[in-house]
Amino acid sequence: MTRASVWSRLRAVGVAAGILLGITVVPAQPASAQTGAMIQPVGGRVTGVLSSRCGSIDGDHYGVDIAGNNGMAIGAAYPGTVAFAGWSAGGGNMVTVNHASGYQTRYLHMVRPASVAVGQQVGQGQVLGYVGSTGNSTGPHLHFEIRRNGAVYNISPAYACGGTVTKGAPINLPFADLPPANAIPDRVLVVRTNGTLAAKESLNGTVHELKTNVTKVSADRDRIAVIGTNGTAEVKVGGLTAAWVTLFHNAKDVVVDGDRYVVLGTDGRAWAKDGLYATNWAHISSNTTVIDAADGRIGVIESGVAKVKEGSINALWHTVAASATDLSLDGARIGVVEGGTAKVKEGPLNAGWVNQAAGREVVVEGYRVAVRDNSGNAYVKAGPLNAGWDLVATGATDLDVAGTRIAVVSGGWARVKEPHLNSSWWDIVVNARQVALANQ
Repeated sequence: MTRASVWSRLRAVGVAAGILLGITVVPAQPASAQTGAMIQPVGGRVTGVLSSRCGSIDGDHYGVDIAGNNGMAIGAAYPGTVAFAGWSAGGGNMVTVNHASGYQTRYLHMVRPASVAVGQQVGQGQVLGYVGSTGNSTGPHLHFEIRRNGAVYNISPAYACGGTVTKGAPINLPFADLPPANAIPDRVLVVRTNGTLAAKESLNGTVHELKTNVTKVSADRDRIAVIGTNGTAEVKVGGLTAAWVTLFHNAKDVVVDGDRYVVLGTDGRAWAKDGLYATNWAHISSNTTVIDAADGRIGVIESGVAKVKEGSINALWHTVAASATDLSLDGARIGVVEGGTAKVKEGPLNAGWVNQAAGREVVVEGYRVAVRDNSGNAYVKAGPLNAGWDLVATGATDLDVAGTRIAVVSGGWARVKEPHLNSSWWDIVVNARQVALANQ
């Protein structure tokens, strides 16, 4: 049986079940609607689609089940307002978000109470909570629903039993009357060769001078973290004019992931804490050369070994590569450079590696993978791990990816392109050494 005929039958079953139970199932809207306005909230394997439990039928099931590891971050599919954040008997810890044009999304079975509160405005991709197995659940997964004007939305054309989805990728459904969302703010941070830190809030906007004597910068959502030439790590939260808050002394690298901070000390020890003003740092590794943190994951390269943990700062480490020189994390993917080859795995921490390309730097973010080789060639692919590469820059000395944007330092310029791989570059700042894009 072809996939098309399988899904024709599943759609029929889902609609029929809805009618029998008095639940309206809204079919996918016409092709003229805004396709892909919402994004996948997590990455993982599909284990249930509407009434199909991928092996059995359950007419009381109104969403898609995406299996994933405990503690994986769940992102909002579209900007909106939190309508519910709490406990339900069947859904466990759950969040409901109301969106424009009568749309609503629901996120069930979170491992712990939601990271957001009722009435809070959330952006697309913003962390709502973390994958778990609370409520009526048999294993860690996200139950994700879309509704419109109270009726269950027919999501079956976008999901296949046993298939995988990638966090941050567009959901391949048409959403009538739902405009595209800017998932990632246009904040770009650049460290110049003279140590000054510059920022832009839009690609064609004004250059804002933020700080002098900076060696490195990290950004996430509305937070900017820097290392000064004196080894002090500082953070600002909110607008570009917000005050700097001292975070750590004797540091050589810092990564910010929401309100989580990971710092690499000049002595090679790595530390982490949750909460900008928390006083207790957790010592997480020694002999450390690389740190990263994203979507509830923390990664280090310790004595050449790449390790990743999920969820709590005190969670156990999982060795993912025995001799790595670079490491990059996202909620659904892990990238390493091992033996001069960039490799990426998707899904659980014990998933298999997929070799990507020869490289010295790898960046994974959402549904994109970027690699920079020893010659300074920067390549990016979008979609599945076996997708083809696009050469986006030559002579690159730094590289970053966030949402639909790509940033490089090439020819002395920090440059950014969006949203497509073949889009034109915007020249941001000259005499650049490092460029960082703010995630949301």
